[in-house]
Amino acid sequence: MKTTRIYALLALLMAGGVTMQAQENDRTLEYGYWADVVTEQPEGYVVDAEGNVEIYTPEGLAWLSCVVNGLNGCEPDNFDGRTVRLMADLNLEETYGLMNLVPIGNREHRFMGTFDGQDHSIDGLFILNSLGEEMRMDMGLFGYLYHGTVKNLSLNSGFYAYMHPFDMNTGTYELYYDALVAAVADSLSVVDNCTCRLKMLEAVGNAHAGGTYMASVVGLNRNSIVRNCCYEMDRYSQLGAIDVGGIVLRNLCEGDYADAIVENCYFYGSLMGSFSDENMGGIVCFNETVSNGKKAIVRNCYSELLDYLTGHYNKGCIVAYNSEGSVVENCFADVSGQQGWNGLFGTNLGETVNCTDFVPNVGDGWLSESVVIGGTEINELVEALNAWVSIQDEPSQYLTWIEGYYISVPEFGEVWGVAEDKTSSRVNAYPNPGKEVLNIRTGLKDARVEVYDMNGGMIYRQEITDNVTAINTSAWPRVMAGTSTGSVIEAESGKWFKE
Repeated sequence: MKTTRIYALLALLMAGGVTMQAQENDRTLEYGYWADVVTEQPEGYVVDAEGNVEIYTPEGLAWLSCVVNGLNGCEPDNFDGRTVRLMADLNLEETYGLMNLVPIGNREHRFMGTFDGQDHSIDGLFILNSLGEEMRMDMGLFGYLYHGTVKNLSLNSGFYAYMHPFDMNTGTYELYYDALVAAVADSLSVVDNCTCRLKMLEAVGNAHAGGTYMASVVGLNRNSIVRNCCYEMDRYSQLGAIDVGGIVLRNLCEGDYADAIVENCYFYGSLMGSFSDENMGGIVCFNETVSNGKKAIVRNCYSELLDYLTGHYNKGCIVAYNSEGSVVENCFADVSGQQGWNGLFGTNLGETVNCTDFVPNVGDGWLSESVVIGGTEINELVEALNAWVSIQDEPSQYLTWIEGYYISVPEFGEVWGVAEDKTSSRVNAYPNPGKEVLNIRTGLKDARVEVYDMNGGMIYRQEITDNVTAINTSAWPRVMAGTSTGSVIEAESGKWFKE
């Protein structure tokens, strides 16, 4: 008998200041800067004879920021033609608490190499922009990519990235971008196979409840490619911004040398703006073509928005503003949870093909209108997404899709390793947050779930006999329950919130 334990934890987030209190040991953490702690090359940063780098520790990642940005006496290095490889999963919060990581690269010192996460993850990413004008910059794990690549990386949930580019002194906004993977991907850059499960909040303390330009994966994607990327964070995913894109804020084709492409991506979460929010798109906010030869293209993507889509100007469950000369094809969105009909597009001046809404939890996502891909008429979301992949010139460069294993809509099979075998021992808890029902999904057939209070007393126990087991939680107090492993299996599903 395999046992997965769910421990009940009280959730506490002090959002009124610049300190947070950790639930685990009740200690108070004040943010500092990694650059102030890691002042010389650490052991976890290894350079080979060709100048390629292997990163083994959080200190190694912090040192990469110092090297690229020219901090702590380093000569700025753009890594052009070289590769940085992540060699282990990193927990940035574990040793020093919530430490502010300076984005890797900026408009003066751009990252031009390849960062290969090698399917590793980073937990505890914490980014807080200074309120001072002299510290303003594009905010993300990578601040600025130029001919650069970031791939095969997961930014995990459970930690918070605070970003605040609003200038408190002048009360103005400037054109800086916020995103989790890369604030700016410019000029033939590639962001590929990156997964984000990290909450984004654009307000800190009593500051103005709104940032500027925000997206989950890439802020500005100019003449570059965002491929095989996803964001999944359930409700309260992104909060407080003027313009927001689910995957990319601004997909911009400018000049005639390369398309700007967002392809084979999905967004599962919420886009919650402040009172000043203006434009919001479920996949891309602005899909813009300023070119006579190339195009801004969004294709084979979907979004499921879990809260109301707001915006004073343009709001669309796929794209908020699709300019003349731009293309959106084979893209889908769930609009069932929206207040009224916001539509798939806010303003649509470009070309659209095979774009419609879908209904989750019905088969593999039932399309409101059938689509024709490769000469075949298709009525389900998973089938449509995979059909598009199969007819591409290089289908192997795209992740394929399976019926949702972790969430209620399709996801990438390769991410969980269950594309061919759904008997995985992975255990997942959803919906998140929940109220009266907790669903446990796992491939294990001989298992049980146990719920304990903080004193170790068992408050619930149930045998697991099906792929999905529904548990009535209406009598449980409002808690944050963190799923952790029992002594005989290795499985994890992050945290589950009871509203």
